[in-house]
Parts: sequence; C-alpha cells; structure tokens
Amino acid sequence: MPVLELPGGRELSYETWGDPGGDPLLFNHGTGDSRLARHPDEGLTRDAGVRLITVDRPGVGGSSRLHGRKLLDWPADVALLADELGLDYFAVAGWSGGGPHALAIAHELGDRVSRIVLASPLGPFDRPGARDLVENDDLRMIWKLSHAKWLAGVAGRAESRLAVHDLHKFVASIADDAPSDADVLADPELEPMFEEEMGEALAQHGAGVLDDMWAFLDWGFAPEEIAQPTYLFLGDADEILSPAMYRELGGRIPSCEVTEWEGGGHYALFHHWPELLAA
Repeated sequence: MPVLELPGGRELSYETWGDPGGDPLLFNHGTGDSRLARHPDEGLTRDAGVRLITVDRPGVGGSSRLHGRKLLDWPADVALLADELGLDYFAVAGWSGGGPHALAIAHELGDRVSRIVLASPLGPFDRPGARDLVENDDLRMIWKLSHAKWLAGVAGRAESRLAVHDLHKFVASIADDAPSDADVLADPELEPMFEEEMGEALAQHGAGVLDDMWAFLDWGFAPEEIAQPTYLFLGDADEILSPAMYRELGGRIPSCEVTEWEGGGHYALFHHWPELLAA
C-alpha cells in the first residue's frame, strides 16, 4: 500500500490499478467503503486504457483522520497526491458518498479536472425534503444523531466491530436490506472484494465513515457551480438512496448527461464497470 506523507504529519493511503500509461481517473469510494473498492478484474480497467487511482479518505483504511473534516478539505489532499503522481490533469469519479467528494475536487481544482463521472451519487441537503430521498433507515438514523455525534460515534464503533467479526455476514446483510443489489453483492467474482474493501473501511472503527456523514450536511458549494462535463449513472431500482435524488442532482449540474440502468440498485456500477470507465 503506497502512502503519501501530508503536511502536518497526516498520511494518505492509495492504490493504482489498470494501465500505468492510461488516462488517469481518480475514483472516490462510497461512504463505508475504501480504496479497495473497484472491479477486481484489472483487465477491464486496462482494456479501457485507464490508470485508476483509488484513495482512502481521512479516517478510512490507512489514511490518517482529520478531525472536523469538511467536504472542501478533500481537494487539497487530492491535489498533493496528483502532484506526487505527476498528474497535470485527470478525470474524477465518485460513487455514492464519493459523488460529493468528486464534485468538490472539480469545484476547487478547476481546469485540472477534465471531466466527472458519478454513480449513484448522494445529493446535497440544501432543499426542503432532500433528506426524505434517503431510503436506508440506518443512514437516516445517523443524520438524526448529528446533534449528538458522540452517541453516533459509540454506536458506530460497536457496529464496526460486529461487521469486521463476520464480513461475509455483513455483506449479505446489505443485500437483505436492498434486494436490488443482491445479484451484485453475491456475485462470486465481486463478493470477496466487497468483504476486503469494507473490512478496510472499518479499520479505524468507522471514524472516517461518520466524518463523511457530517461533512455531507453542508457541502460549501452548489451543484450549479460545477463547470466540467459530467456523466451521471443511476440504477432505477435503488433502495438505498432514491433515484429521484440522482435525477435532481443531474438536473442541477449545468453540463450533465444522465444514464439510467434499468433494474439496477446502488451497487450496479460494478456490473457496468466498462461503461463507467468509457465515460
């Protein structure tokens, strides 16, 4: 696992996959996921001519926690990583909770980001009723505890210990809660990857996961301010976040092309990996 030393002593852990000479794409993992979230068949990424870069956000996997992290803190870390890798410009992708992080990078780094690809991206909560588009009960409960973050932290640590104790059961429980994702999560090629990447996500007992959740409460920018060409993919049967959230976000980004995967759930991107990379 490569690690970048950041100013102030923090560390940022990352991986590179696919074609070393390909078009650079920085993939922002979902909330509750880690840098190991990707399609495990590297041939798909190489064939797409993509140099895939995945990064643990602060408090996730091998990356040091940044207390009080805001969404707009993330682009500075990414810029330093891009410098380290010699990337003058690159594309960004974001899945689920990685969506707002990908948009934050594009917002802050401007022309250095060539385009944006989003899959099942969380939208902002800056409009009445926005939180009602969160379908998953556990996510809704966490945000209800935003006034008592210490309590959410205690519950999160306990939950993460249970999950890490039996990752196979943990992945299966996600499929039970979201049947539209069962075929992806139980895919024998993908399921071991989910166990590995989710286990890594909880290496710091869920600290970075909760930091994500609090950061989403105030993005610090509006989708209307995004200037890069954007491609948004969604599963129309998503049971974790409402497809209406994705459609609304796509309508707010000035240059956004929306593609719907019929019958797809929140994890559908892993069965549409080449399509995502082609965008």
